[in-house]
Amino acid sequence: MPDFSKLNNLKDKANSLPQLPGVYLMKDEKGEVIYVGKAVRLKSRVVSYFRFAEAQASGIKTDALVSKIHDFEVIAVASEFEALVLENDLIKKLMPKYNIKLRDDKGYPFIKVNLTDDYPIFKIVPYPLGDSALYLGPYGGRTDTRKALNEVCRAFGLPTCGKKIKSIIGKERPCLNYDIGNCRGYCADAKLAADYKNVVRAAIDVFEGKTKSLSKRLEKDMNEASKALNFEAAALLRDQIKAIKVLEQKQFFKEEPVGEEDALYKEKQIKAHLWLEKALYLPKTPSRIEAYDISNTADSNIVGSMVVFVGGKPYKKDYRRFMIKTKKTQDDYACMSEVISRRVRRHAAGDEKFAALPDIILVDGGASHARAAVKTLEKNGIDIPVFGMVKDDKHKTRALVSQNGDEVGLFGNPSVFALIGSIQEEAHRFAIEYHRKLRSKDMLG
Repeated sequence: MPDFSKLNNLKDKANSLPQLPGVYLMKDEKGEVIYVGKAVRLKSRVVSYFRFAEAQASGIKTDALVSKIHDFEVIAVASEFEALVLENDLIKKLMPKYNIKLRDDKGYPFIKVNLTDDYPIFKIVPYPLGDSALYLGPYGGRTDTRKALNEVCRAFGLPTCGKKIKSIIGKERPCLNYDIGNCRGYCADAKLAADYKNVVRAAIDVFEGKTKSLSKRLEKDMNEASKALNFEAAALLRDQIKAIKVLEQKQFFKEEPVGEEDALYKEKQIKAHLWLEKALYLPKTPSRIEAYDISNTADSNIVGSMVVFVGGKPYKKDYRRFMIKTKKTQDDYACMSEVISRRVRRHAAGDEKFAALPDIILVDGGASHARAAVKTLEKNGIDIPVFGMVKDDKHKTRALVSQNGDEVGLFGNPSVFALIGSIQEEAHRFAIEYHRKLRSKDMLG
């Protein structure tokens, strides 16, 4: 007979999970990890284990894996690619019993690359062949592995067309991937051969989770190339660093297992973000939230602030300040437009400090402030939901308002009220801090 009490408890815990990509770790009664799995939507995937088992009729044997599960942990990440890489890393480190059994039964795909080739290419294979090639993996499924491989190759400008590059250099026009910027076009120029293997090795490091050490190495090489006036090589290295940072900045909630100490806090944050998604009709659960505020005194030293929250927490390394350039008199709408415009243009120009775009933008003010921000985004060809943060007569954030004036009250949800209030206060604090700093300089000067 299935232990329905245990299954119900596990299902209740699973129902509190976010609908985000991630990895789940199933544990037995001793606390040992017996299975690691990947999910596009953690809540739906993990709940399905216990919903299916609970539905089993009395006397029918439950799934062997589910019957051994006494607890689980999850690690929420930003994308299917990150979940795939993390799943592979955890399986290799933990060697969970049921993963090994499944691998032996049906085989998991590997990514093969032969570094002895003149132009090594990545291939997905069912198993290692015992040759001198490098094999990355195993990974959970062929479709997911293909998506991950395409994403990394696109980020680094590596070919995915399958052509034998050495035999066609200079003989054919580069394909559509080159035209749309997804490939560097190695088949068109033999001079690029020297860089090819270095880029391949960088891609391998990304698959192996070595992005931090890789970025440091590439930055050192870039600086050396610049000093040697080898600007073409420096530009290539700069683009690789930028590609890595874009991949890294796709984070949603921090990649940490949900433990007992902060489980309640994380649960509240998850529910708050899910509430925002539904209440504001957002296209997805927001992770990265950017908030903007304008500060000035008597038309002097007008400044703007941009603060960033990721997973409900301040992400201070991405905070930015703006000295208003186009207005010398107080005009909150024009100033807000300038700040938003400068921010998205820096992104479009490839500035790594502005690489990650937010899932939602919050501005200090009402519908008119939100409208000014939306119009600026539209002029720059960017579609991001924008809402104003409205305060009551006690200076407490009481609602979010769209550009059309539609308000969504916050008092009914304490977690959301606390989150939005802290975001607005942080944006205001950061702007005031910069403004005071400039005023002090004026007084001293």
